[in-house]
Amino acid sequence: MNISYFILSIAIVFASGVMAVRIWRQKKTALQNDKHHGFRPRIGFSRLDGMESLSLLLENGFQRHIWAEEIEIFLADLVANNQTADPTLRGTKKIRQMVAPGDTLPISLAEVIYKAAGEPQRKHSSVLLSLLRYRVGEEWFEKELETCRIQMLGLTVSDVRRERKHIQKLPIAEKPKETVSMETK
Repeated sequence: MNISYFILSIAIVFASGVMAVRIWRQKKTALQNDKHHGFRPRIGFSRLDGMESLSLLLENGFQRHIWAEEIEIFLADLVANNQTADPTLRGTKKIRQMVAPGDTLPISLAEVIYKAAGEPQRKHSSVLLSLLRYRVGEEWFEKELETCRIQMLGLTVSDVRRERKHIQKLPIAEKPKETVSMETK
């Protein structure tokens, strides 16, 4: 009995140590790779128009204003029936709004995902890859957001989960002409 408690204690201590090292490495890597570690864009839910909507949440904990230009989405592993259009598997949502320091701006992604999936009338699921383009001062940046597996029923989201397995990244188109012209000013 004492040996089993001892072995269980050792296993718990070892597992706690491994988890602490993993969390520390993730935070360290995230801070090194991110020039604006106070700016935290992510995919999540927000209450828009009286219902919960799948949204891009632009949380600005950075000390400067951030101009959000657009988000480009890509769908992989699409499973859908009863589509009213051919799926393009990609779409762009123009944001063109300033996010003040300490503010959070929710941007609904339901429509752009629905159109990229071919406007399915029933349940559909896919893997969502996304790229956010934004500006701090006069300098432009691109940030890939977490890959998510989403399930929707028309325009309504039923489930969102972080995708852990490796998904082949889709080729990203060049910046839109509006962005390029704004960059040269």
